[in-house]
Amino acid sequence: MPAGPTPVFVLGCGRSGTTVTARLLNHLPGVHIAKETGYLNQHFELLRQIDQPAALERLLQIVNSWLQTNDWSGRVSAADFAEFCRRQRMSGAAAFIHYVWSIDCPEPWENLRFIGDNTPLYALSIPELKQLLPAARFIHVVRDPRDVVCSTLKMRFGAFDATVAALEWHMTIGAWLMAERWLPVEDRIEFRYEDLCITPAATFGRIACFLGFTQAEADLALQLHAEGGRQGQTGFEAVASQPHHTRIAEPLSPSRVGRYRKELTPAEVQAVEQQVCGAMLACGYQPEQMRLHPLAREDRTLMLKAYVRDLWGRFLNRLKPNPRTSPRRRST
Repeated sequence: MPAGPTPVFVLGCGRSGTTVTARLLNHLPGVHIAKETGYLNQHFELLRQIDQPAALERLLQIVNSWLQTNDWSGRVSAADFAEFCRRQRMSGAAAFIHYVWSIDCPEPWENLRFIGDNTPLYALSIPELKQLLPAARFIHVVRDPRDVVCSTLKMRFGAFDATVAALEWHMTIGAWLMAERWLPVEDRIEFRYEDLCITPAATFGRIACFLGFTQAEADLALQLHAEGGRQGQTGFEAVASQPHHTRIAEPLSPSRVGRYRKELTPAEVQAVEQQVCGAMLACGYQPEQMRLHPLAREDRTLMLKAYVRDLWGRFLNRLKPNPRTSPRRRST
């Protein structure tokens, strides 16, 4: 089989900087990080059965629905997939994943060094991804959970309750730490979003080096990003038009760090820190004060109330007539 591009996943908790990281990587030569694909987590079984016509047909329907919803310009078809397999001498689930990634790629697949996507929640499925794509490499972005919650609470599709949003951050971090224990060191890297904003040259240089690029190439990528991008950022223009991604094309700045101090209430900060205090310390973040987890004091009622508030709030958000502009009420 020919040596194709190496698969790369940019992942982490949502609202942690995975999209801006993907956009930066796309400024490196021979790199194509597609927009989020999202379908993998829900359809590993179909991918394993892809040699069966019924499974392939179902996958094509699912992926085309996803592509349409998420503003991809291209669509998939059985004929195009067969041609991709023939031309690249690939087959099976790996071929299908590469085929979908190539849909909006501005460069020929065979000219790429790295290809992948930036679906945050793939952090929960690293073992399955590694099974389907043994050569895959993983870039994990971690961000202060208080800022993650601050951003998440503004999203129509995100958690409605600060406690639940913090729990989702905690679960994602836990999934990464477990995967990190068995992933080969050459296949993984982690960095903090805050470091990317405060010291972009050093931090992105380390990420670029992980993929075999030089500091000069990393510096050029940062310059291109700061200048508004280059031809070839296919798909990310549509992403940037979405309300929750309007800043991905802006230059990196320390002003993106610590916004929770102005935008979260004291009660929300407490709700976050008591859920993730230990994990914050493990990731290098200092809580405002040491807080005991609710389950440590057998306070299961707090958790139940948080989930009920969250479910009810998510339901109400989806009833709003104009989800892109409607204001959101927060709850703790």
